[in-house]
Amino acid sequence: MVTIKLSFPWGRYYAHPWGINPTRLREAEWPPSPWRLLRALVSAWFRAHPGQVPNADCITLIEALGTELPDIGFGKISFGHTVHWQPNYGAAGSEEKANASYKNTRHENHFVAVHGAVLFRWSNVELPPVTRQMFESLLAELSYFGRAESLCHAEVCSDEPDPTDVGWCRPSLSADGIHARKISASCRDVFCPNPRDFRITDLWARRAAGLAPDAPKAPAHLVDELLSSDMKADGAFTVSYQMPTGWPERWVVRTPRTAKPTNTPAPSEGPKVAHYLCFSLQCRVPLLLKFIVPLSERFRAAANFHLCRVHGNGASSFALLGHAKDRPADAKGDHQHAFYLPMRARNGAEGFLSELHVWCPYGFTQSETEILLRIDRLDWGRGKYPVRPILTAMAKESPSDAPFSTGKTASRVWRSASPFVPPRYFYRGSSGKLTLKAKDQPEHQLVECLKAEGIRTAGEIRRLAPPGRNFHDGQAQWDIVRTPENENPILNDTASITVHRPGSSGNPEKERRVGMFFEIEFAEPVLFPVPALGHSAHFGLGLFIPWSGEPG
Repeated sequence: MVTIKLSFPWGRYYAHPWGINPTRLREAEWPPSPWRLLRALVSAWFRAHPGQVPNADCITLIEALGTELPDIGFGKISFGHTVHWQPNYGAAGSEEKANASYKNTRHENHFVAVHGAVLFRWSNVELPPVTRQMFESLLAELSYFGRAESLCHAEVCSDEPDPTDVGWCRPSLSADGIHARKISASCRDVFCPNPRDFRITDLWARRAAGLAPDAPKAPAHLVDELLSSDMKADGAFTVSYQMPTGWPERWVVRTPRTAKPTNTPAPSEGPKVAHYLCFSLQCRVPLLLKFIVPLSERFRAAANFHLCRVHGNGASSFALLGHAKDRPADAKGDHQHAFYLPMRARNGAEGFLSELHVWCPYGFTQSETEILLRIDRLDWGRGKYPVRPILTAMAKESPSDAPFSTGKTASRVWRSASPFVPPRYFYRGSSGKLTLKAKDQPEHQLVECLKAEGIRTAGEIRRLAPPGRNFHDGQAQWDIVRTPENENPILNDTASITVHRPGSSGNPEKERRVGMFFEIEFAEPVLFPVPALGHSAHFGLGLFIPWSGEPG
């Protein structure tokens, strides 16, 4: 027997039933389709192995799961939808177009609010150790299920769930034991692989194309190919699933529109559903590296605003805000609250910020996660340049491709992705005439920070020039990491490098911090237990990432 568990950190499953025009929908797909699950597993393979065809273990796994229709288990649910109005320029008249006016087209995004996990159980499928290991690796790469909003965490389930909390729906059978469709209030149609006629290639290609599993060329998109055939895929059919006993009264929650919660639980109460979130930073102008701290601070301030708005003034959260007075007893060690890490996207331009990664070793509850998802705008440049954080990923544990250290990736060479600011001031005088304190050299303070995190491996520290500069630019090894709040994020980096100590001018908007970029080459691979070190580490400064290139 093989059972997998799908957990939805956002508590919602978005999916349209296969082959139904979205304009005719009344409810989201439920229960989730086994056909969709197999396609998601194959997609996970291509995500983890770009440009590679499925190997023998992957083919064996997918076709084994396709030989049996699984039982599907879930807890209480509720159906809902959101409405969006999309500008439709094509439907506007000539006069409206001349005035840049648009018609609006209504779109409904249907979802199922899920309480607890969704289980898929194959009672007669047994997987050898190698194939089971392949199964677990594919589930680890599955970050959403259904539409992209359906963020999920998938894993092999070894424990039998409580039968009082989970209801099982099973495929209906005719008198001769053949799976069949059945019209009944207790049945729902589910799109499934046909156990008697299923091949792995059916998940992404038509059989008429004669595609083999190891074919190197990608076929035309399956949905485009099926639009002319009523979405009838090869090796698949629609089966009626018998819903759990007591359906729908026992399992479907229908809350009256007038009902309002009588009390709101504390945001930190409940199990941890996520440790990592990634937001794409949508802005009309590129954000320079020097805006790391202001950007992170505004995001954290927005989280605090929504926290108080939902849970009342005075509400607090150690995971989101990191206040020592709110530190729970089970938060072992330092740096357990959230790191807000603005970074450039993978393969993005050097020196610009396009993503915001939020990493919390202690973990976020469902309520804390929803607080972060409420942040839809960060005003910038006096409101002229709003930054819109768009959620692109969420994970219960650190993803394998996280662009920073979560204590799981060892490397011999680590490089600065953002300026390291020593915790103690190490300069005297003005920026034009700097005198460094011998005992407080930045390199010495970096070593102290490494020792504080338990890293004592011998190594060499080298200074690097900031992105886009070189050491022949006078003081180019210095970089501004704290800018005035009212400075616009325009495409230049000509701001003064004058250093103001906090309190020296009496104006916090003039406070500037300077930092340096380093490369650390250790004698052997080491783990960084935290992503960043030094001053404002939880706001993105001092971020070190593993470096696979040549040192220097």
